[in-house]
Parts: sequence; C-alpha cells; structure tokens
Amino acid sequence: MNIPLKKQQAQWIADQVSSGRYRDELEAIEDAIAAKMREDEADWAAAREKLRDRIRSAEDDIRNERTILADKAFFESKRQMIRDRYLKSGK
Repeated sequence: MNIPLKKQQAQWIADQVSSGRYRDELEAIEDAIAAKMREDEADWAAAREKLRDRIRSAEDDIRNERTILADKAFFESKRQMIRDRYLKSGK
C-alpha cells in the first residue's frame, strides 16, 4: 500500500523515528493507527453506553407514567394551540 502523507505528518513520523521512539516509519504508522483504532472503539463504547442510558431512562419514564401518548389527538391539540396563538396575535 502506498499512502501519500501531508508534510506535517511525514515530519512527525520522521521525528519519532529519529528520536528513537520507533525503530522505523512503519512501526510509527502502525502504532498511530492502533491508537486511533483504540480511540474509535472507546468512542463507540461510550456512545453505546449513552444510548443504553437513554433507553433505560425512557423505559423508567414509561413505567412511572411520565409519558404522554403522541397520537392524532395530541398533534391536533398542538395544531389548534398554534392556530389560537396565531389568531390571538392578530395576524
């Protein structure tokens, strides 16, 4: 695989190798990719946990009757409220 890098990225890799942190460019690139993969997995895990929390919260709201049924009647009442406010404003 041949991947062109931006000058700043290539310089970072060269600096890492010349400082002795990595044995060669490939090792530096592999480590950077592995770090990015770990970061992405952590981000996905956090997003999944946040979604699970929201689902648990919604289920708790349903169990404790802190919800309303958003049916046709509900939306019609909202439309009527908007119409009433519009008429009251004199427009």
